[in-house]
Amino acid sequence: METNQTQGGLKWPLTSTHYQNWLLPSIDKLREIQLATFERAVSKVKEKGISLEMPTIEDEKWLIKYYSFQMHNFLSLHNIKTYVTETALTYFNRFYLKRSLLEYDPRIIMFTCITLAIKLEDMWRTFFVDRLLGSVDDLDITKVFDMESTVCDVLNFNFMILHTADALHTLRTECYTHLKDTLGLDDDILKEHINLILSIYKDAELDCAKMQENSEFLFLYTPPQLATANFIHYCKTKLDAILSVETFISSKLLNNDIAKLENMITMLDSLRVCFICKFIIHRHVMNHI
Repeated sequence: METNQTQGGLKWPLTSTHYQNWLLPSIDKLREIQLATFERAVSKVKEKGISLEMPTIEDEKWLIKYYSFQMHNFLSLHNIKTYVTETALTYFNRFYLKRSLLEYDPRIIMFTCITLAIKLEDMWRTFFVDRLLGSVDDLDITKVFDMESTVCDVLNFNFMILHTADALHTLRTECYTHLKDTLGLDDDILKEHINLILSIYKDAELDCAKMQENSEFLFLYTPPQLATANFIHYCKTKLDAILSVETFISSKLLNNDIAKLENMITMLDSLRVCFICKFIIHRHVMNHI
């Protein structure tokens, strides 16, 4: 799903800050960074002589997920475009990979990330940010804007986010072409399946957006991997009667390199299992808080 543009010997998007600076090699590395960030913040609190009951690292990670969930709900309620939602959630989780909740109030940072995403994704002409934030009770809008420079600094000014939408668009087109070629259908007959493919696209898009709430998905997988896992999952459930997923993956995603097929299917399946077993259950709990 990657493009073939080459820069300095490396192919885009491997040269992007998204890939070079924010993708981690393992979950152990992610946990190591999270723990180091948390322990550094705890030390700062203790140095100030502040007496309070300290949260645990697990408390902190749970709260980051909780505020990510609330961010997503807020953005959905206000019909913010999916790619802006992905950007805002990515900024928020990147910020709290480098800083702790003990240092910065997430109730402010979440809205700072939203305002930055709206401006940096060039949506400021569509949304009046002050009106958007004005709908939130007891929110100090001045503090939200004052934190923009801090958030930008923590993000190391790495503003460009690669979105799952790009891969989803490609997958939708390739799926249509694959069905046409393998089934030998003309355009008129194939039109009957267009709505089904669009339904798969929409369901995958919703799941991709939900994945942006979770640090494991954001820092361990590329946007094309997330998009492919979700798109293929819904192909299995909605097109299983006419589509061979293995053939589709092999011909359209792997250039018929059969040797890579088993590993890719295993990775996509495990990603979905992680999404259902860990994330959806956690999200269900959030819905009842």
